[in-house]
This record gives sequence, structure tokens and C-alpha cells, in this order.
Amino acid sequence: MSLAKMIYEKTTSYLDTMPKTERKKIGQFFTPAAIANYMAGLTRSSGNIVSVLDPGAGSGILSAAIVDVLISKGVKEIYLDAYENNSDILPMLKENLTLIQRAAQDRYVALHFNIFEENFITENHFAWTGFINIQKYDIVIANPPYKKIGKRDAEASIMQDIVYGQPNLYFLFMAMGTRLLKDGGECVYIVPRSFSSGLYFTAFRNHFLNEVRITNLHLFTSRESVGGSGDNVLQETVILRAAKKNMRPDVIEITESSDESCHITNQYSVAYDTCVRKDSNSFLFFPSSEDDAQILNFVNQWPASLPELGYRMKTGMVVDFRETTWLCTDNKEEVVPLLWAYNFHENRINFPVEVDGKPQYLHNVQETNRLKMRKGNYLLLKRFTSKEERKRLQCALLFEEEFPLYDGISTENHLNFITKINGHMSKEELYGLFVVLNSSCMDRYFRILNGSTQVNANEINSIPFPAHRDLVQMGITAMHKTSLNDSDCDDILRNQFMSIAISQVM
Repeated sequence: MSLAKMIYEKTTSYLDTMPKTERKKIGQFFTPAAIANYMAGLTRSSGNIVSVLDPGAGSGILSAAIVDVLISKGVKEIYLDAYENNSDILPMLKENLTLIQRAAQDRYVALHFNIFEENFITENHFAWTGFINIQKYDIVIANPPYKKIGKRDAEASIMQDIVYGQPNLYFLFMAMGTRLLKDGGECVYIVPRSFSSGLYFTAFRNHFLNEVRITNLHLFTSRESVGGSGDNVLQETVILRAAKKNMRPDVIEITESSDESCHITNQYSVAYDTCVRKDSNSFLFFPSSEDDAQILNFVNQWPASLPELGYRMKTGMVVDFRETTWLCTDNKEEVVPLLWAYNFHENRINFPVEVDGKPQYLHNVQETNRLKMRKGNYLLLKRFTSKEERKRLQCALLFEEEFPLYDGISTENHLNFITKINGHMSKEELYGLFVVLNSSCMDRYFRILNGSTQVNANEINSIPFPAHRDLVQMGITAMHKTSLNDSDCDDILRNQFMSIAISQVM
């Protein structure tokens, strides 16, 4: 039996005494033994002496796994620093590390361990600020706590240069762990994939991907039970290994498994620059096949973002529960149409629609001017879809002439809309944007980038789009089509770019 398996079995008795709701409050989710062993097996450090950091040690499962692996590599002396400030689990951690130490001694390996009963971030704040130069670990291995904290909390204040919006402890642990690595050292993390895109994580991604180079990604094709011990963490989770080196590797090795057993069901290599975008957003992509890599390479060759082309995606204007005073269900008074996700019908807007008495109109008074949009041509997208739905990007064309009786319109907050920054969006432009965003190619690209069911305006504004002349040409072609489903959009896209490679995967 592996050391990690032994420690994990001891941990289950602890879990029986601690309600899941209590563990969730502090972001405590234990690593299954199979995952811990897989993570430890990704490490490449060797030699006579190796130093290890486990910054969220819990009951010591990851520590056990990495010690097991290092012993098997012939390492003779291991220095392990474990951080854990949960007083409930500390007695078990001390007992388990002592047990691991004895097991190592039985195999003629000296394990020296220190347990720091302190907050990992605050205890190392001088290392983060550069006041003290501390780079002392060959390996950092961690399942960081998943917990949102306040922007004024001590951890966020110390690491404020990578914090935007509401921070989460897991990415602060990732950043601090890499700061403490020696040059040439390596880190292995199991974390939610949410850091890979989105505005809130931009500063962190820029920092992290500048500090280390990712060499391995492991993807789980199911969300179920990856948290272990019945935790059922719903975040899509990834394992990554990265090395603290300046030189980028040529490829990232990607593996997949269907569950926490980490039994490899798929394995392939993807060019580093395909997974890691070289721009101010530093998006990190998780392709799940070579076909996905082709999609990424095809889209990433496009020259400009929406704002660079003169367009911008924005989020719907009306948060319904904040504006109840101004919402109404009929048009007997001075009103403007209020569009919701349920107004979508076959890529067009069906208005009005009676749905559970939900208001379809917004009072057209001076106080609601801030919530109004000028009449014009818009491309609408749903902000949220369910994970079971076939498409993540769901679009609807909105034409100015569809609302002749009103001097404006409005959109509910569960919608996004694309508008022209200056001037009027022509129908050719509108149809061209629709072809791109309604295509299976762009839908797949977005799914590779974003593992959630939310369509974020910042992400759409940041990803590449075809040049304006290509958008217009595709729009002209689309306007003459009798139907415009995603298959039709794929055909137009293929014909515009004459891409043999993309034809094989769309």
C-alpha cells in the first residue's frame, strides 16, 4: 500500500467527524490517494537531497505521495515544510508525518519535516514583496484551499498586485508557491480551471505564466467526485505541472482521465504557444484533442479583437431585482421593449412573449435613460446556458426595424449584446459577426477556453476575430441564405478562408 493510500484511509475517519459544511467554510477538500500519487508522479526532481513545500497540507496525503515518489527515485534526504492552520486537523497531520518519517527511515531515507501552524500567505509576505529573497524549494505540491476572501483581507492586501475583484485563496497559493521555488524547481497543483480565463484572473495569469512554464496538464472529463471523499466539487478541475525556467518548452503534454482514479484515457502533445496566448490576457487553453488544437490555431490566426475592429460586447442593462419599480408587463404606458433570454427563438428575437408574468417592458421615463439602448442592429448572446445544452454560444439577430413603435430598447442582465463603438452597424456587419459566433468552430474555441457555462463579455472582447473585410464578405453571403443554422455558418466560414485543416474538424 502506498503511503498516500494509507494516509487517505486514516483521513476518512476524520471526515466522519467533521461536517462538509464546516470544511467548505475554510475551503478544505482532501485529495484522493490516486490523484495524490498521480501528482507526485509528475515531478522530475531527483538527486541526494530534495526540498519540498506542501502549503495546504491537510492530513498529509500529498506529502505522503511525494515522499513515496522521491524514495523510489533514490533520494537519500528529504526536507519537507508543511503549512496547516486548521487546529482540528493538526494532530492528525503531526501523527501522519511522523508515520511517514518512520516509513522513510525503514527505507534508509532521512525525512526532516517542519509543520508551520500559520497562515501560509501572511507567513511569507516578505518573500512576496521581495523584502527577503526566499527561493528554497525544489518542489511545491498542493491542493490549495478553494475559498473566496475579501479584497481587504490580509492575504489579498499582501498580494494586491495580482488581485482584481474578489480574490480566491487557491490562486494566491499558486502564486506564492511559485515565488518560493528555486530556479529550475517545479510545482504541481490541482486547482479549478477558472483561472485560465476571465478578467479577475488576468493579473495572476500574467504573473504566473511569466514565473513558470507549464509542461503538463491533466484534464478530468467528468466533474463528478474529483474533490474526493464525497465532496463533489462542481468546479472543473485540472492538474498542472510547471517548471521555474525562462525557456518555453516546445509542447505541453496533455493527459485525460474520466475520474479520480487518474487512469489515462487519452494522451497527446500540443504546441506551447497553442495553449498559452502571448498577449496581455495570457489566456490558457485546455484542448482535449488534436482537433481542438487545430481549432485554436485556426481562430488564433485571425488578426484583431472586437474592440480593435470597432465593436464591443456589453452586458445587458437591467438587473431585474434592482429595477422592479420600472418594469411592467404591458405597453399601455410610455415604455420600451425589455429583451430577455427567453425572447430568443431560432436565432431571432420573438417579442413580446408571455412567460410566467415576467415583465416585457421598461417604463420610458427620465429615470430609466441609463437603462436604454438606442435602436439599431445588435447581435445578442445568452450569458448563461446549462451544461447539458449543445451550444455554449447562443446568438440572436436583432434588427432596428423590428421595433418601429419605440424610441429605444433595453436588455436584461442575463444577455450580452454586441454594438458598434462609433456609428451604425450595417446588416452586412451584423450577419458577419453572427456567422462567426454562431459557428461550431467558435463555439468549440470558447469551450476550450472557458470551462464554465457563462459567456463573459471580457473574454469575447479579447478573443480573435476575422478582419473587417472578411466579416462583411461573410455577412453578404449569409444575407442571401434561406437558412442560417450553425452548419450554414460553418460552410460560410470554410469557404471564406478555404481552410482544409478546419474542414476536417468542423
